[in-house]
Amino acid sequence: MDLMTWQDRLSGWHNNRKHDQVEELEMILYQVPSSAFGPDLTDAQSKALACWLDGCLRLFQQTRYQHHHKAFQTLQYTCAKLEQAAIQPTNNLHIRDWCLKRLQHLTVLALEFCSQQDDQTVWKQQATKVIQSHIALMRSLNWNESGKHDHGLCH
Repeated sequence: MDLMTWQDRLSGWHNNRKHDQVEELEMILYQVPSSAFGPDLTDAQSKALACWLDGCLRLFQQTRYQHHHKAFQTLQYTCAKLEQAAIQPTNNLHIRDWCLKRLQHLTVLALEFCSQQDDQTVWKQQATKVIQSHIALMRSLNWNESGKHDHGLCH
């Protein structure tokens, strides 16, 4: 499916949505074209990526209180897709930077979510995995290393 067709489907869901249409949203989000994540930065790509992230966060919000594991899986999926775009060396640098910034916010959201769950023996383990994974990613990219200046981007 091309980017514009996917964007139209997501917009259609957004314009006509009902709170019980979580499955339809999930199906659309999992069919996001790879072109939404790069390699080139275009207006259509940028809009699609932002809408995809908004949809993932909506899905998380809809499932976080009754379906904890599904909500956490949604966060993991979202983080994995952003990580994949961030480590892709052929992607535009602004896309990579945007993905890493959102990934940092999602990491905090995942940790907060884990800390709010009842069975802390399981969720503390999940939180530890989230932290270790994020540290390993940031180290591998040297993104926050002093002197690297976020790989040429000025903030």
